[in-house]
Amino acid sequence: MLPLALLSCTPEPEKPADLISEQKMTRIMIDVHLTEAAIGRTITHYDSSRVAYREAHKLILKRHAVSDSAFKHSYDFYLSNPAQMDKIYEVVLDSLSLREAKLTRAAVTEPPQPATPPAPAPDTSKVNTLRKFKRIPLADSLKARQQRTKNMIK
Repeated sequence: MLPLALLSCTPEPEKPADLISEQKMTRIMIDVHLTEAAIGRTITHYDSSRVAYREAHKLILKRHAVSDSAFKHSYDFYLSNPAQMDKIYEVVLDSLSLREAKLTRAAVTEPPQPATPPAPAPDTSKVNTLRKFKRIPLADSLKARQQRTKNMIK
């Protein structure tokens, strides 16, 4: 009985000095989840997606004028307080569900596009002109993907 009594009397964790408000944390978490979904759908390679997510996460925090350490301290604090974290995620889920419903409704009400005629067959006499194009090095394509991800977030 004594260990149970001691465990039930544990004090609440201290609020960090740089605690982000619940409303601001909610907006940040909405952006984080939208970004994760966008990166997950567009970048299939695990390593590339991790790099893109790190960059996107920095941009999200910069847009909300929050430091990385303040976000980490606040996230840990809210994790240690499940009731507050539940309130945050209720709003996050409601917001994401509302966005999904709007997109679904827009996709359903959008009129169907008229069928386009098939493109003419490529001219085989110009096959040799394609050889003058260079292959894109891997490093450049990764930079291009990161730039596209940054542009998607903005």
